[in-house]
Amino acid sequence: MLSRDAEHFYWLSRYVERAENTARILNVNVELMLDFPGDKSSMWKPLIEITGMEKVFIEKYQEFDEINSVKFLSDDKENPNSILSSLIMAQYNARPIRNNLPRSSAEQLNLILKDFINDMASTKSRSRRTNYIYEVISKSQLFFGIISDNFLRGTEYQFIKLGRFIERADMISRIIDQQCLRDTSTLGENFPTLQWASILRSMSAYESYRMFSQGDISQKEVLNFLIKNKDYGRSISSCLYNVENSINNLPRNTPIKSEIKNLHNRIQKARLEKYSDMKIHDFIDLLQRKLLLIDELIDKSYFHNN
Repeated sequence: MLSRDAEHFYWLSRYVERAENTARILNVNVELMLDFPGDKSSMWKPLIEITGMEKVFIEKYQEFDEINSVKFLSDDKENPNSILSSLIMAQYNARPIRNNLPRSSAEQLNLILKDFINDMASTKSRSRRTNYIYEVISKSQLFFGIISDNFLRGTEYQFIKLGRFIERADMISRIIDQQCLRDTSTLGENFPTLQWASILRSMSAYESYRMFSQGDISQKEVLNFLIKNKDYGRSISSCLYNVENSINNLPRNTPIKSEIKNLHNRIQKARLEKYSDMKIHDFIDLLQRKLLLIDELIDKSYFHNN
């Protein structure tokens, strides 16, 4: 398999997953604002920070209100991490490998992008734009479903899995980090619980968490569930197991396997329920740096190994 093709499979998957996850956090934050009692700009700023695009946002919009934030994260081409930019980059990576993808998956990707552009341009209605953003989630899941059901479990499929689950783990870590760094002291004792519940819903994790916890929603329980619970498919631990499974099916994997094993051990040994918010931030920062290292090792081993 050509290294450039492997790279296209990897980044195709990452960009579709990025579009889906951005749609998730946008949709839930819009709903959360309905119950937010204070200055709503303080709730939109962390969402921009999750994507690492705060400087780009400020240069263009200045104010962290809902209209600006939704525009920036949904269909602003100047934001490389917006839903629209992610879908465009997914299509860019799909084009050179189109003949190696299930035909229906390529068609589905084109449909997601076409519908999103047309729908977002056709209305200024807040509710309709929210619905169109939400549709990206189901359409992206259908794309991955087509891949899963119609693709040989060969090398190409392993790179699709790698991209998807590294991207997912990275986004989950960013969402957790921003929640732990928010100052909610002036919002009342129940609002942090409402925020954690919204985060669980954004990951389609609410029902699974209730089965796991059998109790009230609390920060320490949610952290353990989203970071350490390998039985929930969107937890960071589960993402790493999927990455490890794919790496085991690829050559030249020793350095990557070692880093994944070390990160697994760090996660399982972490006493998250005893950590302060700042210590959780430091732990998440370490986790993100390790994910970046794994990404760099994948790049060096398979894409640019000359």
